[in-house]
Amino acid sequence: MINNEDFTIIIDTREQQPWSFEDYVVANKKLDTGDYSIEGLQDVFAIERKKSINEIANNIIEPRFKDVVHRMSQLKYSFFLLEFSMNDVLNYPVGSNLPKRMWDKVRITPAFIMKNILDWQLKYDIKVLFCNNASNAEKVAEYIIKRIYLINNKPKENQNET
Repeated sequence: MINNEDFTIIIDTREQQPWSFEDYVVANKKLDTGDYSIEGLQDVFAIERKKSINEIANNIIEPRFKDVVHRMSQLKYSFFLLEFSMNDVLNYPVGSNLPKRMWDKVRITPAFIMKNILDWQLKYDIKVLFCNNASNAEKVAEYIIKRIYLINNKPKENQNET
């Protein structure tokens, strides 16, 4: 059994409104990849947080986001935690912060967003989890962080027990 003080959650210093992880030891440090990691495991594990469908839609057309995806793909454990639902993707731009009068000018389609999400998973082995909101995403991140910590800090013969 692990204690929440057995490890330190690293929050990237550029994260503007970070999850709180109230019951954990937390440190703010610059991360080369992702928004969250574990002290000592930054070279194998990262969580990249995406707050909205608008953020994803904007990211996938930015050339520098391809670098983020590439760096994430180099890690053994990489996750995109999305604070929105699959429904938000399939109905884009409905529900986005784009004014309705602009919807017919949007060139980013739900199919294009889905292609990218599937590519992250299939081509780059990045796990993508739809969490629906920030609170769920933080809880999912806690579970992932604890599991990654356990997998990387238990003797091999005991890994199936947790």
